[in-house]
Amino acid sequence: MSIAFFSATRNKITDTLYYKSITKIAEKDSNITPFFESYNKAGLSKCYNTFLEKQINNFEYIVFCHDDITIDDYNLTSKLELYHKQYDIIGLAGGINPVVRQPALWHLMCGGFSSGNLRGAVAHYINDQTLHVTSFGATPSRVAVLDGLFLSLKTESIKATGWKFNENYTFHHYDIASSLDANKLKLKLGVAPIWVIHKSPGLMNINDTVFTQSQIKFLREYSS
Repeated sequence: MSIAFFSATRNKITDTLYYKSITKIAEKDSNITPFFESYNKAGLSKCYNTFLEKQINNFEYIVFCHDDITIDDYNLTSKLELYHKQYDIIGLAGGINPVVRQPALWHLMCGGFSSGNLRGAVAHYINDQTLHVTSFGATPSRVAVLDGLFLSLKTESIKATGWKFNENYTFHHYDIASSLDANKLKLKLGVAPIWVIHKSPGLMNINDTVFTQSQIKFLREYSS
């Protein structure tokens, strides 16, 4: 089995949580080959697509990760092999029955935490020494949209459909848009119980100019 892990950062990659965790795992698992890009200035979708085009024929699975995650799962290989039998694209958190609307956040478009439409689990830092596991819902489970912090692609399926990350979005909405594109191509998306800690507070200001401009573009493209 061959699995590529890739992450890009605007900073120095060796300073990231992703680098520090995946290199330790790769030392003990010869199936995993980590790749990195420091000082990335391109949009995340474009950066991911560039790597995907270069490596799609070299690996069975390619995993794209945000730089602020700690991967804390030494059963990565067996879990990816198992859950890719069911799903073409695997994430950690996502939702079913999305309705494209404002605010264009995946969990709200799926109805929020009280809807029963959310799936998966991700740990988050409360502080440097304390964690909280956010349980979105059952996992493993098929979903329609995925959060982009961790996305594993089955390259056989990607080659068969020609799917790629939606480069209309540099960061905000790239994961939702790419998920919706994958559904149109009849790719199966799912969440899996792979244990990761995400050091991110999420979107702090829903009125942030960069987010709202991306949201306008997203609604125009997908609300129909």
